[in-house]
Amino acid sequence: MFKWLEKNLPKIVLAPAVGLISWFVYGFILWTLYISFTNSKILPKYELWGVGQYAKLWASRKWLIAVDNLLIFTSLFLIICIVIGIILAIFLDQKIRAEGVLRTIYLYPMALSFIVTGTAWKWILNPTLGIQKLF
Repeated sequence: MFKWLEKNLPKIVLAPAVGLISWFVYGFILWTLYISFTNSKILPKYELWGVGQYAKLWASRKWLIAVDNLLIFTSLFLIICIVIGIILAIFLDQKIRAEGVLRTIYLYPMALSFIVTGTAWKWILNPTLGIQKLF
């Protein structure tokens, strides 16, 4: 009995976490994929369109412009962030006078991203002023 429990205790303890992660991450990814094949705006209408949504999207000139902008923005953003991050890491590794200020500059974006993301979703999902009014 104890040998079986000793062998299987890690699996028993991890099973709820693995189940919840599977449901809330992978389940909702699959749900989002399913919703992408329906004719819906912000609030879903479960009317299956198949790949019609994607064909309409890829045929749009705005889509190509958006992809170009995305690639340019992503590459510039990554390059600038990596360069600034390396420079700040080098400064933080040395004993300099403004080390506290540099730590604040380095760590501030990590805290700010949650605030910006929450505000953006609040604006997007606002029923009277949200982005769904544009479509």
